Amino acid sequence: MKKILLLLVAMLATTTVWAEDYITDVMVIGGNKTETDNLKASYTAQGWTVIDQDLNAGCGSGSDYIYLLYKKASEFDENASFITHFFLTTNDMYPDSIQHVTSTYYLVDYDGGAHFKELKGDLNSNASGAHIHLYYIKENYSERYNIAKNIYFNNIPDGAVLDNEYSLPCDLNKGAGSSSDYIYMHVDMSQGWIIQKNVTGDQCYIKSFDGPKTHFSSIIMPYSIDGAIVTGATSDVFAGFSNLETLTFVNGAQIEEMPVIQGCSKLKHVNTTSNYDQTPLYMTKIPDYAFAGTAVESIKFTSVTNVSSYVFSGSNVLSSVTFNTSPVLIENGAFSNISSYCQISYPGSIEDWGPTMYMFSPNLIVKNGTSWSCGWCGGADEASHNMLYWTLADDHLKISSYGDWWESYPDKQIIATKRFEKSMKTITLEHVYSIGQREFENLNELENVYIEHTLHSIGKEAFYGCNDLKDIWFDGNQAQWDAVTKDSQWKNGTSNLTEHWHCMVIFNNNGHGSTPDPKTIQWSNLDKVDEPEPLVADGYNFKGWFTDAACTNQWNFNNAVPGDMTLYAGWEEIVVNVPGDVNCDGTVTSADVTELYNHLLNGDMTYVATGDVNGDGTITSADITAVYSILLGN
Repeated sequence: MKKILLLLVAMLATTTVWAEDYITDVMVIGGNKTETDNLKASYTAQGWTVIDQDLNAGCGSGSDYIYLLYKKASEFDENASFITHFFLTTNDMYPDSIQHVTSTYYLVDYDGGAHFKELKGDLNSNASGAHIHLYYIKENYSERYNIAKNIYFNNIPDGAVLDNEYSLPCDLNKGAGSSSDYIYMHVDMSQGWIIQKNVTGDQCYIKSFDGPKTHFSSIIMPYSIDGAIVTGATSDVFAGFSNLETLTFVNGAQIEEMPVIQGCSKLKHVNTTSNYDQTPLYMTKIPDYAFAGTAVESIKFTSVTNVSSYVFSGSNVLSSVTFNTSPVLIENGAFSNISSYCQISYPGSIEDWGPTMYMFSPNLIVKNGTSWSCGWCGGADEASHNMLYWTLADDHLKISSYGDWWESYPDKQIIATKRFEKSMKTITLEHVYSIGQREFENLNELENVYIEHTLHSIGKEAFYGCNDLKDIWFDGNQAQWDAVTKDSQWKNGTSNLTEHWHCMVIFNNNGHGSTPDPKTIQWSNLDKVDEPEPLVADGYNFKGWFTDAACTNQWNFNNAVPGDMTLYAGWEEIVVNVPGDVNCDGTVTSADVTELYNHLLNGDMTYVATGDVNGDGTITSADITAVYSILLGN
């Protein structure tokens, strides 16, 4: 049996990532003890840090000593480029660069004994094991995201750097014999996560993200942060990631409950592996609303045993969900109000599914072998279901009116009848999939229509003749409202109809001061956004909030918010004029006298604005005298 590796790991102590140093360069050195001791001393003097772990530990007296070194720089160093990805390969071919997927990885630099150099920095050099080489990507990063900040080694495979040949954690003593140590390489990546550690400091959960959320289209959920294994995240950690498209979990992730990604409207892929999306192995629970409002089309629940309420509620793109385990506790409305065609594959009994889990999802089918159930009405007869659906028989079309409040029957969905009270002033449409042509024609007293976000389409002249109808209230966000299919003439026959939906105002500090939190607006075209406290930044005056980054159109906070929008802080640089500082270098010296002479003798107009030192409106020898007076302290 291999010996267990006991290693003291140097780790960063902070739990935030602002103003940290990140890894810019990595190299390996190898050879006999004398050679490596000399190399360590030499490279340390050049600013390299040596990780004091022999990567051939336990491999016997004939093996080389091998160490990994790195350099760091501040994220604010504009001239630095940072390492963003690593992989190890046990292939017998180890060129200087490898094309992997769409990226080019480069072999780390190496130095040492003749045998070590001959094998280009083989991490198993002279140990009779597999050839192992380390490759990396180094990029210029203007944003603090996905940058290597710490490298350490231990005997734990979970979360370790993968062997590219097998997509498994790579033992750096692979094939070196039973007496050798298990050694795995781990990398802490900086991503802006704010964490809370447990009492012992070996576990943590992610509390929030400290950084510019709107910049990222891809996020990696790390295995560990600052040496603490990530076991979960707060429910609002992804709030504001409006451009997030891909969420990935590092190999071996210990997160048991899926972070809530509700409202990440562009998010399409979660943990993509082998061309399909799946939850990580240790994840067993999907919480309330986790995927609601996302663009996820297909996903496999690898080990999930609990799907909470309204997880996919309102999706209009979901096409398939595959369960690997059974039984699964599926709570109320988990797959409700799904308008897209969706098939759910479930290996357990169909009796585990009650109709409340997926009602009002007209195109959803749960399958187990030949058994199936309709997500629209709960029916189990495929032939009659298709007939009912496509012929729109009455069983799927009934509605009911209760005074001034209207709704579809709890087990029905589409409006296709006109039997309701003409005197209603307010209609609330719940569980509605489609509003047909002239559906609410000539409701002369109708003033307000409230619609759930489950709506899929509105037909031509849907509210024709509703002369008092002024407001449509859509209980969803702007992206969901825009996704509703609307006939080009759907508002014809109404005199002055205003649409409202829930929206958000994001504040951009435009490079100075702190950034105010986003503001959620209840109703667009009606509610205002509160003006944040004026921003403060050294050397600048705050000029207000603008609708464009160039700050040409100032926002009036007395106006209603028209929809999702970003407001940009306007700034004016403070210019301090020093009397007598003709060349504007911040001090008064003899060089300012020289500038005035040049102007008077040669007509050099460079410093005309500052040359009138005595303030008489002209530049003359009197201004030179005034500068001399200032130099003399008068």
